[in-house]
Amino acid sequence: MCSRPLPRSRSRAFATPSCISLRRCCTIQARCTGMRVRLAGSIRPEPGRADCRRRGTRFANSCHGANNIVVSISGRWNGMTGMRPSLFKLAAIGLLLLLNAPSYAGLREDGAVCDARNSRPDLVIPACTRLIALNPRGRDLSITYYNRALAWHNKGDLEKAKADYDQSIAINPAFAPSYGQRAKVYLQNQDYDRALSDFDRAIQLKPTGPFSAGWFNNRAELFVATGDYDRALADYGRSIELDPNSWYAYVNRALVYDFSGKDRLAALHCQDALKLAPRAGGPYYCRAVIEVSAGDIDNAARDVDRAIAIQDGQPEFYSLRGLTLASKGELDQAVRDYDHATQLNAQGALNYAHRGIADEKKGDIEGARADFRHALDVIGLDQLDRTQGQRVAREGLQRLDKIASTDKSVVADHGAAKPAPALAAAVPIAPVGAGPKAATTERRVALVVGNSKYRSVPALPNPVQDAAAIAETLRATGFQDVRLVNDATRDGLVEALKSFANAADGADWAVIYYAGHGMEMAGENYLVPVDAKLATDRDVPYEAVALTQVMGATEGARKLHLVILDACRDNPFANQIKRTVASRSIGRGLAQIEPDSGTLVVYAAKHGQVALDGDGGHSPFVTALIKRMQTPRIEIRKLFDLVRDDVMAATDRRQQPFSYGSVPGSEDFYFVGASANAAK
Repeated sequence: MCSRPLPRSRSRAFATPSCISLRRCCTIQARCTGMRVRLAGSIRPEPGRADCRRRGTRFANSCHGANNIVVSISGRWNGMTGMRPSLFKLAAIGLLLLLNAPSYAGLREDGAVCDARNSRPDLVIPACTRLIALNPRGRDLSITYYNRALAWHNKGDLEKAKADYDQSIAINPAFAPSYGQRAKVYLQNQDYDRALSDFDRAIQLKPTGPFSAGWFNNRAELFVATGDYDRALADYGRSIELDPNSWYAYVNRALVYDFSGKDRLAALHCQDALKLAPRAGGPYYCRAVIEVSAGDIDNAARDVDRAIAIQDGQPEFYSLRGLTLASKGELDQAVRDYDHATQLNAQGALNYAHRGIADEKKGDIEGARADFRHALDVIGLDQLDRTQGQRVAREGLQRLDKIASTDKSVVADHGAAKPAPALAAAVPIAPVGAGPKAATTERRVALVVGNSKYRSVPALPNPVQDAAAIAETLRATGFQDVRLVNDATRDGLVEALKSFANAADGADWAVIYYAGHGMEMAGENYLVPVDAKLATDRDVPYEAVALTQVMGATEGARKLHLVILDACRDNPFANQIKRTVASRSIGRGLAQIEPDSGTLVVYAAKHGQVALDGDGGHSPFVTALIKRMQTPRIEIRKLFDLVRDDVMAATDRRQQPFSYGSVPGSEDFYFVGASANAAK
């Protein structure tokens, strides 16, 4: 020990060095030889100078190197002198450098936090930032930038995430994970070409292993977003091959199968996921989606409740439960679940879209419009969710715009306003994209036409909104390809029929619904486009479209050809058409027909009758048709019998729908909830 301590004032000056804040064990030791004050920067006991000499030059240098600086303090203590002022300045600089040197313990802690990619972004980002600034020897900065990019990505700051992925790739162009994650940023920004390039590069650099399984899974999301479902299914399959225990890949593949109408394969994949992870919520959610698609709402509700009980806090679970509640008509409870899902994830497009439909059914048109727009703006990570949600939202906005536009037309034509028709006030519509679909792997296609804005005669108030409601219901019941055409000119209608005929080739069901003016001339039925003038009877074949041409567009389907005509309205052209042939009759409704076997044609009103538009948001025929199409387990022949009964009751028997032709007797056909292939 030293015989005399340092003066109090001087020892206090060194008692609280700044390096304590860096978790550094710093002590001042007063040596008795030469009044030298030694600052020990190492946590190990410092050997004396004599010990250093005994151990050799190399150890002596380490004793008095960067972490063990010997500092002499200028001054006179007990009659002894210190070093010169110039040397004191150098020593002071060395002391300051030491006191501000990074702590090894702090570096280790920052490294652990930065590398813990599942930690809170608010902790990861500053830890990685400090490491980037210090650039400690032995640490791979490409990984540090990558980890910080992940944190920015999880916070939703795509611009900063991309910048850090760029830095990671610049430092190490062979670091595959940075390409895979940057691709997800491009995917969220809908920059599909760059996303595909980065996914391909990541897979090229590391074609096998768990990382690659994830990249195949994520590239499948890209193909979902671009509508290439076959490639999406192939990539999900490759992900499963690389990581057979990845139950989430089974779930994702099942959801795409369901979205594509391949319900049996979807159910099998959900079951596989459930076997792999019986204690996870995702497989139960998957099964609930399939059950909703099959119209089995009660079992779906039970499964989604179980998913929530196992894994609470998942927004998609609450969104699906909201859908089951809405399907039961419990709209207030459904909106509460949609609200909770939004709180958990503000980027769920399908949740906003479904809440918009619920708002629309409740009559909150502005709320519905806001939700539909919000669904279009989100940039969530789930591409299938975004694809479905934004499609539903676009259709919802189009429907609301058409309703508003039609209402204005009614005001202009009749001089007095009438309340805007609320879609759900007339008939509840199942939500699009995840509503009950028939349990079938069949391919079903439909063309839906609504003509309201006629140019030569007064506008019709209901066809456009009737068509929108029918299109929505067809999608909800499992039709994979539904084409909606509004206010079609003759050229537009012919082109739509031509395109649809190509789509019907090879399909199982082909359905055409038409709402608008129709007419009969000389026993031939015609649909009237909005640009028709029909000055003379000779103009009819050239300005209208023959019903035989419409039926012909369904002939390519393998099983069911169905044409539904809500076109038996009072024909305003009948009184203005000039007859060039006296014997050529022109009727107000449609004429009776005899379709070929395998084709069913349904009139909203029996031949010779005139269909009514009704006082609500939809015609009586459409109101009844939507109601029955959404009801599970009604065979199609019985379905149209029930529609007939509903319409006759609603119109005091003034309007009787009628069916012509037949469907194959060896099979039953269902819109919802039973096998379309069950033989009688």
